[in-house]
Amino acid sequence: MLQFKRPRRPRGLKAKSQSLLLELGKPGDEGWPDFNESFWRKLKPHFVDVQHDKCGYCEKPISDDGDVEHYRPKGVIQKLVAEGIEHEHSKRLSGRKRPQIAEYGYWWLAYEWENYLLSCNICNQKYKNALFPVAVPRPSREHEKFIVCNPKESDINREKPLLINPFETDLDPFQHFEYSGSGLVRARASCSRGLETIKVCGLHRISLVEARSLKAAGTKSNALMFLAAERKSAIQSIHATNIYFDGHEKQPFAGMVRIIFKQITTFEWSELKALIEKEGWMSIVEHKFEIANKSDWSDF
Repeated sequence: MLQFKRPRRPRGLKAKSQSLLLELGKPGDEGWPDFNESFWRKLKPHFVDVQHDKCGYCEKPISDDGDVEHYRPKGVIQKLVAEGIEHEHSKRLSGRKRPQIAEYGYWWLAYEWENYLLSCNICNQKYKNALFPVAVPRPSREHEKFIVCNPKESDINREKPLLINPFETDLDPFQHFEYSGSGLVRARASCSRGLETIKVCGLHRISLVEARSLKAAGTKSNALMFLAAERKSAIQSIHATNIYFDGHEKQPFAGMVRIIFKQITTFEWSELKALIEKEGWMSIVEHKFEIANKSDWSDF
């Protein structure tokens, strides 16, 4: 996972959001809820841009397959009781159990700009769906179909979400996750937020580990060679720029690359950037992007 900066709310969107919320009505109204899905679908380009065509949860490229996802679920709330088994590279998921625990979810946030992010279909639809674990236990019901009370607007300030949002302003993914050289992920020091985010979004699914594995191995190797090389040497420049290229915000799994780099070297990402700029190695990175862009076009 990588931290992103939320795009500026489009002009006029707040008024439109409030209007649609009034049209939606409230629980108990006849025909409720009837969400206007076209509203958030039209906002996809704003998130594609700032998230660099990547899923906010797993960082895989998504092209046309992404969803504008509601961080806090708008319809109902579910609870994860069985993680399930992935088949055929995430095309099928069996045994995942997430029963509904509340009659409805955070319906008043259905049109709220701050509740949106871009997610791939797999993280959103097959894994997260309407899951939203919180640290503070939800008030329970007794002898009713749904085991917890429906959320209220006043709950948000006390809930302490366990699902990590890539748009959190103080997010440091290194505090929550750690990676092996083969792309396996686990919660750092049993961090509850890291653990729940991994389970909810399936960040440890086999197909995703396989997709990350080559870059994870390369980052581990480059980080070790970076440390072993003579400081500020040509050899160190090769490994430093390889790491910086792979961990650039536009690249898939950049968050993982940055975490592995710090795990091995203890360097902050900002320190690597400062070194590359100081030594004049940024032109090497730019050349790597030029080659990569030409390679992309050659596939057509």
